[in-house]
Amino acid sequence: MKLKKILCALLGAAMLFQVTGCGNNGTEELISETPTSGNEEAGAGDSAASDGNAASGEQVTLTFLRAGTDAEKKAFWDKVIADFETANPDIKIEYQECSYGDDFETKLNTGFASGTAPDVIDFTLASMGTRVPLGQYAALDDYAANWDGKDDYMQSALNLGTINGKLYGIATQPDVRLLIYNKELFETAGLDPNSPPTTWEELEEYHKKLVIKEGDTVTQTGLSVPTSGSNQQHYLTIFLLANGEKNLVDEDNNTVLCNSEKTIEAAEFLKKLEDEGVIFWDSTSSDNNPFGKGLAAMTYANTTDFNTWNQGALAGKIALAAPIKKERQATFCGMGFMFMSGETSHPDEAWRFMEYVASAETMWTRYEMLGVPPVRESLKERYIEQDPEPNAAIYASIECGTGSPKVAYSNVVYNAVNDALERIAYGVEDPKTALDTAAQEIQKEIDNQ
Repeated sequence: MKLKKILCALLGAAMLFQVTGCGNNGTEELISETPTSGNEEAGAGDSAASDGNAASGEQVTLTFLRAGTDAEKKAFWDKVIADFETANPDIKIEYQECSYGDDFETKLNTGFASGTAPDVIDFTLASMGTRVPLGQYAALDDYAANWDGKDDYMQSALNLGTINGKLYGIATQPDVRLLIYNKELFETAGLDPNSPPTTWEELEEYHKKLVIKEGDTVTQTGLSVPTSGSNQQHYLTIFLLANGEKNLVDEDNNTVLCNSEKTIEAAEFLKKLEDEGVIFWDSTSSDNNPFGKGLAAMTYANTTDFNTWNQGALAGKIALAAPIKKERQATFCGMGFMFMSGETSHPDEAWRFMEYVASAETMWTRYEMLGVPPVRESLKERYIEQDPEPNAAIYASIECGTGSPKVAYSNVVYNAVNDALERIAYGVEDPKTALDTAAQEIQKEIDNQ
């Protein structure tokens, strides 16, 4: 059976279940029409004229659903929505939130199956591969064509929101993997704490100097490389990108790349570091990372991890480095997006809200309230001035960042590659054999689409 048919059947089944525990319990609007192309300039006073309610002078209500229930982000959204409604009195935002995972997916599935989907959705890059083919996220190119902010957006952020040349997501919250290092351990090993590695060769050299063993037991490692868990594939992605490969899969033509020559070379490099000496750990949780315990001199993690570690026992001892390279500078970068529902009855109003959220002013408010790095070029210097060393490294990492493949079978990619990397780490199979097996599993799923 085709994957799309299966997904549609699942969405239909979702109508039988009542979603519970998902934030605001307000009634959602009944939504049935397909969005119009919206050629008017976004944010113009008459952009709501295409909507019947707005044309008659009535206030339009948009349902906005965001993933997550943390209080800090709720405070940010409360402010943004209040400011937006003040500036746009013809639009009311009905705010809803729901925890990540099955609850959020069920909430969306139920909404789309019953015709009550939210107008605007704040969710992750990972959802695009499944929901774009089903028409649940609207293409935004007609709006973006007249959007002044497009030229100010980082190209990498725009690329992450694009599938097959069409823009579906407006980037708001990067989740970039940063090279973090322990300056104190560098000094102890005779390395310059202000000169982190910049190439594969330097990384290997530093790693060897930083490994400490007691007999056969590694008590300190250089680069903390995970040997199991759900996020191993992020590490491989970092190195295959730096080696010049596009991704684990070419999402434009469904070509499997996880066993390409460049990817295998990246896996062999990681295995070389593991053989030199690593502390085995499960990447499913960053709490397991030896770096946070002071047992590793380098690792890859996101800004949240960096801030957490820099406030504990490692405070003042750690720093961020620019992405390393072989053929190019690159790293993994996930992203949170604003999506417009493909079923909204109020596309022009939805775009006005999205444009407001993506504005430079709102983006800076997000940074001030939540510490989220901005993805606009006009904010680059201002952002770096706030904290020059780490912020420069963060911005450079986002600029050259690439996310996971936006394909409907992404979970198969993650699982197959993670399993392969675990077999490699434990010496069960060599990199080529393990990644060839992963490629076969992924290709089988592609053939069943």
